[in-house]
Amino acid sequence: MKIHPKIFFLTTFLFLSFILLSISSYKRDIAPLIREKGYTIIGSLQTTSFDLKMRLTEFLEDIHTSEKLRRENEALKAEIAKLLFKEKGYYEEAISSNQRLQEMLGFKKEQPYGLLPVEVIAYTPHNYFKVIVLGEGEKEGVEKDMVVVNAQGLVGKVIEVYPHQAKVLLIPDEASKVGVRVQRTRDVAILQGKGERGICGLKYLLGRASVKVGDRVVTSGLGGLFPKGILVGEISRIRKSPNQLFQEVEVVPSVDFGKLEELFLIQK
Repeated sequence: MKIHPKIFFLTTFLFLSFILLSISSYKRDIAPLIREKGYTIIGSLQTTSFDLKMRLTEFLEDIHTSEKLRRENEALKAEIAKLLFKEKGYYEEAISSNQRLQEMLGFKKEQPYGLLPVEVIAYTPHNYFKVIVLGEGEKEGVEKDMVVVNAQGLVGKVIEVYPHQAKVLLIPDEASKVGVRVQRTRDVAILQGKGERGICGLKYLLGRASVKVGDRVVTSGLGGLFPKGILVGEISRIRKSPNQLFQEVEVVPSVDFGKLEELFLIQK
């Protein structure tokens, strides 16, 4: 037989009440004692509950603070990374660019002829270190056969011109030929590129010319295309033969053709 919950609760309540009344009538001081113990237990429970609440609050605050510190730490790391990137990349590049421009400005002031500043935008893949592309063309005043230089010396000459681009043949190319002079001895010759090796050779330098390794080679001005006195490079190797009319001489260009950026065109 199933007992209804309300009847069970009422029966239990009456039973407990009866027990408490019986105990109270038997021992009159038991009720205050029970109340006192009850208050003590309730007080302890309240104290424990309050303490747990405070600890939980502090724990949650610590979690929130830790998360805030973690986000701030990540933001600071990101900012430091940006600063390091700028310091190692942008700032060094800016300093390097400034130095190059200062050298170019000084070079431009020293020259007796007009100079048009241009910028390299590409090396041609099939003629690497032989042909470069400029970011300026006919609309910017670039013309075919203009001589190209930088602060280090002779770079080459313009061979093709487009509205806003131009191609430059560099002096190490086999097709490049420049009238030059050994600065110390004043002997004349023709500088011709040797291609992939990045060096040049002197053609038609007479065997009796007393040139030495380390002698500077400059443009002779003969032929009217390349102005006189532009540094080309230094003699690096000499081979003489008593049976030959001309010497075999190699020249290392003064220009670093792997680092071309800002250049000048000599205006006619």
